[in-house]
Amino acid sequence: MTNPQHDKPHVARIDMVEFYRRAFETAEEARAFVDQARAVPLEASPAKRMLNQAARMIWLGDQLHSVAASRPALQVLFYLIAAEASAKLLQGFRGEGDSKKHVRLFFEEICSDEHRAQLTSGFRLPGHVGAPPIRAVVDLLYDLRCDVAHEGRYFEFQMPDPDESSCITGVGDQIVTVRMTIDDLRQIVLEGAVRAVSRAMSV
Repeated sequence: MTNPQHDKPHVARIDMVEFYRRAFETAEEARAFVDQARAVPLEASPAKRMLNQAARMIWLGDQLHSVAASRPALQVLFYLIAAEASAKLLQGFRGEGDSKKHVRLFFEEICSDEHRAQLTSGFRLPGHVGAPPIRAVVDLLYDLRCDVAHEGRYFEFQMPDPDESSCITGVGDQIVTVRMTIDDLRQIVLEGAVRAVSRAMSV
């Protein structure tokens, strides 16, 4: 008799090559990246832990769409946890706190210039004419993460659907215009995590 629980997706059974495939041109490149990260001894580099931790947090964020559709703030929470964990592991941080500092580090220093430009063009914020600075966008996302984690406020924030160019939404007491989808943000975090793992392997 089969156990129906084994038929359900489970965070412990993520196919890492398939998961990271979207960050590479080919499946072969994704497999080589995963194999290389898995081969690095844990005592030599945090690469393997980063590979697993980022995948788990992003994957958990992905699952929320099926149980809380149109509530992207919940997914943002998990994607920012993945970003924070990647930065902390890369820096060898073993203390407590400093979450905002490491989320900033991830987006401002680990992610690519292209993704920083995508983030700044993806939001219009009060008090900024044109594209805001990357720090303002990262802090907005971090404020949203804190609203969800500390206040349980996940129902106000929206992001446009793929067939929409933008939407107007709230983050705390701010009204902002969002021009990127939740999948765009997910891809930025996924590729940023790959860059963090690659950097850890090159040290």
